[in-house]
Amino acid sequence: MGNTKRKIADGLQKMLHEKPLRKITVQDIMDCKDMKRQSFYYHFQDIYGVIEWIYNEDFVKQVAYDENEVFEDWICKVVRNIKENRFFYRKVLENVSRERLMERLIPVVDEQLRCRFWSENDGNYLVESFIVKSVCHFMLDCVTMKKGPEEEEVLAAVQNIRAMLQHPTGGIWVLPTTKSTMTA
Repeated sequence: MGNTKRKIADGLQKMLHEKPLRKITVQDIMDCKDMKRQSFYYHFQDIYGVIEWIYNEDFVKQVAYDENEVFEDWICKVVRNIKENRFFYRKVLENVSRERLMERLIPVVDEQLRCRFWSENDGNYLVESFIVKSVCHFMLDCVTMKKGPEEEEVLAAVQNIRAMLQHPTGGIWVLPTTKSTMTA
């Protein structure tokens, strides 16, 4: 089944090089791959379902947490993936809302950062949420950039951010969330 979905996805990606998404039909995709139209509807509800499947398979799953991968390698992998597939991701951003993409991306980035930098009970939900959403927006912003950042630039930025967040004891800064600090 995964092979059929991949063929359909490849057909859509090929068609995106030939015409805008709004002008691509299911029949165009299936003709491109010499497949029957019924196969499409067995696997997907519509063309947007194919886009989301590709985004999930080729981006979200690729940037999932791997305990054997250091953070710097992970962020470089993300930047490389975006650069290699920028054309498709731009088409995705043109046709799928940023919020919808963020829904899929936030849990992956949250796991990535939670497993590396903070524990479940730090009590810093707002700070953690801000950092996670910032990283997600950075990823989507990289798609819209003409060239995108070089890996060295991203690594330098990561080091600067890490330095800002680093507590002298080695952990990430814990910002108190008590009532007294909220009113101060």
